[in-house]
Amino acid sequence: MNPTRPGTSSAWLTLLVCALVGALAFLLLGPRNAGLGAPTGDPVLARDASVALATARNVETVSVARIRDGQASWAGFGEVTPDSRYELGSITKTFDGLLLADAAQRGEVRLDDRLDAHLTELAGTPVGSVTLAELASHRAGLPHMARLDMVRVVAEDLAGAALSDYTTGPPDRVIRDAGAIRLSGRGTMQYSNLGASLLGFALTRAAGAPDWPSYVRERLFEPLGMHDTLIAEPGRPASDLMQPHQGLGRPTAPWTGSGYAPAGIGVTTTAADLTRYAQAILDGTAPGLQALDARWPAMMGWQIGLAWIVTDTEAGPVAFHNGGTGGTKTMLAIDRAHQQAAIVLNNSTQDVTGAGLALVGVPLDSSLAPPPVDADTVGWVGVGVLFTLLFAVGAVRGRSRARILGQGLATAGALLLWWIAAPWDWSAPCVFGAASGLALAAAMVAARRWVHLPWLPPRWRSGTLITLAAGGAWLTAMLTLALWAATLRR
Repeated sequence: MNPTRPGTSSAWLTLLVCALVGALAFLLLGPRNAGLGAPTGDPVLARDASVALATARNVETVSVARIRDGQASWAGFGEVTPDSRYELGSITKTFDGLLLADAAQRGEVRLDDRLDAHLTELAGTPVGSVTLAELASHRAGLPHMARLDMVRVVAEDLAGAALSDYTTGPPDRVIRDAGAIRLSGRGTMQYSNLGASLLGFALTRAAGAPDWPSYVRERLFEPLGMHDTLIAEPGRPASDLMQPHQGLGRPTAPWTGSGYAPAGIGVTTTAADLTRYAQAILDGTAPGLQALDARWPAMMGWQIGLAWIVTDTEAGPVAFHNGGTGGTKTMLAIDRAHQQAAIVLNNSTQDVTGAGLALVGVPLDSSLAPPPVDADTVGWVGVGVLFTLLFAVGAVRGRSRARILGQGLATAGALLLWWIAAPWDWSAPCVFGAASGLALAAAMVAARRWVHLPWLPPRWRSGTLITLAAGGAWLTAMLTLALWAATLRR
């Protein structure tokens, strides 16, 4: 028997048993996804919404409204009423779309106006040359945001803090930063919160309004009776806001900020107010209804109008927009051909796009609904699984202490961030339990073999030293990120 690999069969068995024990422990004792709260309101809508939300996880407190046959109904799950306030997110962009079409009808702007015709400080810059229609349809070639510090975004997301790239900076700074951006992919749809914000500021200037909140209140909220739709001042979220949550009910900070308000930051509403909005669109009293007409190709087989996404179904087109913040997901779908609409407001990170489409007749299993996957944390799970498997194999077959130690350090860092990211609303906690059990077993196997192993192997010494250094650097980086997130959480 090779002295560096005693008891190989028993080592593999130890790894398997500990992985199963870890998975079982987290299955029984670990974090659990919340189920829908007790239903209230209209029983028919509550039943339909329960079916539409059946595949969603970590969805507990939800407010749902529907307009059908000229009648509005409401249903809620958990401690919620029609007047419960939620962050609106990117559904706000539909306000900009209606207001752009309305401003064009008023003669204040034209759809093919250059942006620098209204934001004159952008004259001579690439972004100044894009048109208002390109901004409304995300075809201007602009990035998602004017500034994006991804390391800070990750730390703030892990901490459940508001993303400072969204919440800091007034409109003039966002406009100034946009002037330094080079366009890329102009003419094809690339979703941009920056573009939506610039559109809102341009419309505000064209109307001679003092600021975007005043403009949207005067042109949209007041005429439609949307008195419960509010735009928070930076750093001052609404006191009655439904608490946003990340995975498994972990609270996260509300988002407020004037620089990206036209894109949906700091805008809050209720199911009752969004019902007024949807009803005005259906009965033709809302301004700028041409915004809902499909005009250009979008993604996933959709089309886009002025901010509104349009999907063709067998029964006709359905215009919609979803929204999301750090801890809220929303959906509004409008079917003008059949005079129906659906609204879903959820104060967790679970996407409700498919549920909203289902409530207006778009099949729930349609490929039009984005998958319920948290792309922000999928990396932690993938890296954690990969590093744990490499450590497990190395513990059994590795020929040097340095390589096994490097793999173990990398695994510890990956599991640390996996735990802090807590992506339990889509990644089952038992998977983390299995990885943790496997890592613990690997450490036990490595400890038994330790005295039989040299620090460095006879060959591939450079690669082994690189593995050790990389593992130590990864663990150090993950510890630093975890400490930063803990500081932001205070």
